Amino acid sequence: MYFGNKLRIAVWVVSCVTGIAIAFIPFYLGLYVPQLPYLVPLNQKSNNTMALGIIIALTPPAIVEFSNYRWSKQVDNNVPRLLRDISEGVRSGVTLPKALEEASQRNYGPISKELEHAFSLFYLGENWQNSLNSLAKRLKRPSVHRLSIILTEAHQTGGKIIEVLDTSVNILQSLDEHKEEQNNNMRPYITTMYMAIIIFLIISRVVLNQFLAPICQMSNNASMTEVGFMTNALSIDYYTSILFWASNIESIFGGLIAGKMGEKSLSAGLFHSVILMILTLIVFNVAM
Repeated sequence: MYFGNKLRIAVWVVSCVTGIAIAFIPFYLGLYVPQLPYLVPLNQKSNNTMALGIIIALTPPAIVEFSNYRWSKQVDNNVPRLLRDISEGVRSGVTLPKALEEASQRNYGPISKELEHAFSLFYLGENWQNSLNSLAKRLKRPSVHRLSIILTEAHQTGGKIIEVLDTSVNILQSLDEHKEEQNNNMRPYITTMYMAIIIFLIISRVVLNQFLAPICQMSNNASMTEVGFMTNALSIDYYTSILFWASNIESIFGGLIAGKMGEKSLSAGLFHSVILMILTLIVFNVAM
């Protein structure tokens, strides 16, 4: 499914307003009042509520952006196949409009519906170029824009139409193979981002349980405080909150970076950010 700009903006606004309202619940109920030296919530319930608000604010936009990315990828992947089928139809002896009409009856993902719409305009009296331009405007993809230019120029070349189509098919297939090779080369880096967050969570658990917790316990020991030892140690809840929010910040930006590397889109990386934030929330409430 493709979400238009108006619907995308509406989803972003509603999600952000809802998420911010939930994130501010600890302020409304008086569970969190910033005080020196602790400017972060010491109560894990307050941290969970704020993190949950951020997750709720990001989840619907992440679904929308990832859905649009998948839709765009389907369009780009089907353009070379469509042009190849048109070329084969013309090679078999039919005219270019007839080959395009036959191709419009097949399944090319999101292109099929818009292709039928463009062909309907052509049958209703619109010229060939304007019909194909309407296809490019409705799909709003550079690959479809190139397709419309190729079909327009091929229609005007007359006897060299097969050469134009064959050359275009070879070029588009080469570009598609190059993009696929790039995606395959960048996919391991997405796994690297996930592993980086997991390692950070493991280190946080070890530091809290094996290092900071004993120090805080010693600072609460009366015999230690009498001799002036461990008097500057802060609350263990403070260190937990610091690592909790550090993990969430790393999850958000790590997910965006993973989206930029893997899908060439920051907005598509919101999906990874939400998954990593949920993982952080689970670890800090179960494993800590």
